[in-house]
Amino acid sequence: MKSRHMSIRGVFTLLVGLVCGFSVALLLRQTLLPLPQRRCHMSFHKDLRPKTVADELQTKPLIYIGVMTAETFLDSRAKAVYETWGKTLPGKIEFFSSSTSRHPSLPLVSLKGVDDSYPPQKKSMMMFRYIYENYIDKFQWFMRSDDDVFIRTDKLAKLLHSLNSSQDVFLGQAGTGKKEERGMLALGVGDNFCMGGPGMIMSRSVLKKMAPHVEYCLQHLLTSHEDVEIGRCVKKFAGISCTWAFEVIFNLVKIILYSCSLYFILLKHLEFNPCCD
Repeated sequence: MKSRHMSIRGVFTLLVGLVCGFSVALLLRQTLLPLPQRRCHMSFHKDLRPKTVADELQTKPLIYIGVMTAETFLDSRAKAVYETWGKTLPGKIEFFSSSTSRHPSLPLVSLKGVDDSYPPQKKSMMMFRYIYENYIDKFQWFMRSDDDVFIRTDKLAKLLHSLNSSQDVFLGQAGTGKKEERGMLALGVGDNFCMGGPGMIMSRSVLKKMAPHVEYCLQHLLTSHEDVEIGRCVKKFAGISCTWAFEVIFNLVKIILYSCSLYFILLKHLEFNPCCD
């Protein structure tokens, strides 16, 4: 009976050791990367931040979403978005289209001097500037979305509530371009961008750093890709790139390591021994 208990404890300790070892490897990978290759660091609310900042942010609505659309799609895509997930958003939604666009029932912003041509680099940049000038102090998070995207607002809210909105965060599906475009997008070592299709999310501090400089970014375009140029603008003025998937795991790793340390402390110091009668 004693050997059986020891065997079970040995197997369990081995499994815990493997999990801890994997976690340490991820931790080292993140912390030991050369500085130019480090990505945006996302932090959960358990990280410390000034109480006054935390209290101030918690009083603001969670998120503002600007939906990129065109005059052609106002009665179809844009209306569908507004009447579905747009109604359950924990914040505010507005649609951005060309200067000639009008609609009687949608919260529509007709951007001055902007048309519906593709790629929509100017439309996207001017949308961010409009949001900055009108809403920068009213929301915790800001998102750029397309009119053909369906958002699970409950899951979005759960994700954003788990992140520290007082830090620089540029969140989305990170990309480096199609295989045939590698080396042609003028990206630096370790740089990426948040792909436009799934949408991109910025914390308030990132938008505050980037948006005042959209005119500069429009005058220094290096590609025809709107999402690449937004990413370049964020990198230049906020100093971060789009968050890689492993960074989300990295936050969980810290919790796992804490649990591992508690387990081994218990093994060493507790008087209770399950292998003894």
